[in-house]
Amino acid sequence: MTKTPIRIVIADDNRFFCDALKDSLNVHSELNVTNTFITLKELIAFTNYQNLDVLILDVNFNGTCSLDFIDEIKKGNNHFKIIALTTMNNNFIKEKAINKGVDVFVGKDEDLQNFKNVILNCFVHQSIKKGKTSSKINIDNYTFTKRKLEILQALFVHSDKNEKELSAILHITESSLKSHKRELFEITNTKSTPELIKFGIQKSLIIA
Repeated sequence: MTKTPIRIVIADDNRFFCDALKDSLNVHSELNVTNTFITLKELIAFTNYQNLDVLILDVNFNGTCSLDFIDEIKKGNNHFKIIALTTMNNNFIKEKAINKGVDVFVGKDEDLQNFKNVILNCFVHQSIKKGKTSSKINIDNYTFTKRKLEILQALFVHSDKNEKELSAILHITESSLKSHKRELFEITNTKSTPELIKFGIQKSLIIA
């Protein structure tokens, strides 16, 4: 399918996983894992000045969402494909990944024995096009608006802020913030902000 091996970079905060995946992929003559990174800073420094064909990117880097750094990762070089690899396999994260420029979204809980074919298909086929997205996200038996999920994430990210400060960050009134929180409590059957945040982490709606 390819005349020369596909140059692959793996970025995951788990060194053991990086090495294990590298070893499993390098047994194939079509693939060549050239580098692995366990920090986003080192990854960005590399991708901006070096050539690669496919980046396998872990979504959760020690509580940081790598999807928020894709613009920096591709700042100096945007000619490679990105495969997002994560345990956070839900429509909310998948949609965010595609909208950020990810070409393929793969759950770590899926069968990685076929990962070679995923990489080959990603390399030769066109990227997934951004499509029309629904204003609502279904997670298990729960339905959220995207705005509600933004509020949920903000409650975690800005947990050190009071409601007045948080409402300013979100550009909404305090009464609107309180209303969103009440509705989130009802949707998730929780009674407090800590319970709500715990729910978000358990359902992979919050990267922590």
